[in-house]
Amino acid sequence: MDLNMDKKGQLSLEYVLVSMIALLIISLVSVPILLTAIDYSSDIIDSINSKAELSKITDAIDYCHSSGKGSKRIVYVDFNQDVDVELSNNGKNGLGSITLSLSDNTKEIRSSFDYMGLNENIHLSRGFNKILVKWDEDSDKIEVNRVI
Repeated sequence: MDLNMDKKGQLSLEYVLVSMIALLIISLVSVPILLTAIDYSSDIIDSINSKAELSKITDAIDYCHSSGKGSKRIVYVDFNQDVDVELSNNGKNGLGSITLSLSDNTKEIRSSFDYMGLNENIHLSRGFNKILVKWDEDSDKIEVNRVI
């Protein structure tokens, strides 16, 4: 009887060792794949959020342009990193753009607006920023400023 018990113990020890080696191999393969997937997912989320925040700014410019002199709009934007918003025109309409740093490269995000009189760069820090878009009664152009 003692002989049968020893064989069962050896079999369960081999089963445990084989299971541990299989788990180790699976974890060594799956962890790098999972980390890469997380990086790409966070890049996509950052891109979508940055596009939405840039659209808030360009929508405020369109609002002031369509409302005429004396209009203003305050916009709160939230970025996951420091960005520079470039407001320019391409001859047909205005263009807002952000160069976003991703995990493996950079991406330019653009949004257009109707007003063509802007040529400004605004530095926005990570987190919430307050943007004032206004067209004064005595001015001929719309101003876009970061309010501290």
